[in-house]
Amino acid sequence: MKSESVDKLNEGDLDAGVLSDLVVSFVLVFKESILQRFHRNETSVLDKKFTEFILVEAARALYGDAPVSFYERLNFNDELSEALGLKHLDDLEEYEKYDRKRKKLKKQLKSISRRNLKTSGSKIFALDTVIVEMDVNKLRSGKKVKEGLLGSEFMHSSSKGTVVGVQIALLVNITKFSLEKIDIYSKRAAKKRIWKEMVIDKLGTYRGKIKKVIADAGFFAYDNYTRSVKMRIKPIIKIRSGCEDKLEKKLKNVNTEIEWFDKVQTELIDELMEDFKEIIKSTINESKNYDELKKTRGEIEQIFKAAKMLFGMKNFHVYDKEKALTKSFVAIYVSTIFYQFLKINQVNHNRAIPLLAQRRDLW
Repeated sequence: MKSESVDKLNEGDLDAGVLSDLVVSFVLVFKESILQRFHRNETSVLDKKFTEFILVEAARALYGDAPVSFYERLNFNDELSEALGLKHLDDLEEYEKYDRKRKKLKKQLKSISRRNLKTSGSKIFALDTVIVEMDVNKLRSGKKVKEGLLGSEFMHSSSKGTVVGVQIALLVNITKFSLEKIDIYSKRAAKKRIWKEMVIDKLGTYRGKIKKVIADAGFFAYDNYTRSVKMRIKPIIKIRSGCEDKLEKKLKNVNTEIEWFDKVQTELIDELMEDFKEIIKSTINESKNYDELKKTRGEIEQIFKAAKMLFGMKNFHVYDKEKALTKSFVAIYVSTIFYQFLKINQVNHNRAIPLLAQRRDLW
C-alpha cells in the first residue's frame, strides 16, 4: 500500500482512493504470494477457476459488492481489472456458473490453507469458537437436530424462516496467523469433544515437535490437560478459580508409559520422558500466568472480526453443514491473509476493519 493511504487509514480517513489502493494492493499480494504458489507446474482449468474465484470473493467483499455490482465495477476500473487478471471467471455468467457447480472447493481450500504471507513461525496455536446463524428453513423436520449438528434451543421462527445458531471452531497458528483447522459444531457440543477433534487429533504426536495451544476458560477441563500433554501438546487454558492445586496434582500424576511403550522405540523413552517432564512443568507455569498470553490469544478474535464484518461470515443462508463449512472456510481463510496484510503494512486493524465495514459504498 502507498504510505499516504496507510496514514489516512490509520487516521480514520477512508476515501475512494484509499479504498481502491487497499483492495488492489491486497489482491496483488494475495495473488502473487499465495495463489501463485498453489500451482507451480501445469494447472488444470478447474484450479485456475478456483484461484480466480477466491480473488473475486476477497475483492468484492472489501467493496461490499454483490456479484453483479462487482462485475459492473470491473468494466470501468482498469486498475482493479488488471490486478485480478481474470481469464476464466471474467464475466458474471462464468462466475455464477462456477459458483453453482463448484464441487471440489473444500478439497482445494485445504490444499492452500497453510499458504500465508509469513512462511515461518513457532508451534504456538490458539483455539476459539464463535456463534453464527444458519438459515435452515428446509430442515424443519428436525433431522439435523437429531444428528447433533444443530442445537434445538437455537431454533426459532422468524420472517426469514427457521434460523439456527452453530459454533464455528477455529485453530490458528498465531505466530504466522495461518489457518490450521476449522469445523462446525452444535451450540451444545461439549468443549471436550471440540478440543479433542480440533487440537489433539490435529496436532497430537508421540514423538514429533512439541506444540502449545492457548484457549480461554471455556475449554477448561482436566481431561483436556491430561490428554494433551500425553500427545506432546502444552494446553495453556485459563484455569478456573480455585482449580489450580487440583490441576497441578492431576498433571503431575499423569502416566504416559502405556501409550509410549507401544508407539516408540525403546531408546527414545528416556528422551521423551524428559520432554514430558518439561511439558508438565511448562503447562502448569504458563497456565497459572495465562493473563500474560491473553493479548496474544486475543489476536484470533481479530480474524473472527474481519470474517464477520467484511467477509460474509455473519449469517449463512445455507441448509447443511458442508455448505456452511465451505463458506466459513473461505471467509476465515481470506480473513487470516487480510489480517497479515494489515500487519505487514502497519495498518491499525482495530481502526481499519470497522471503518471498512461502515464505508464500503465508496466509488
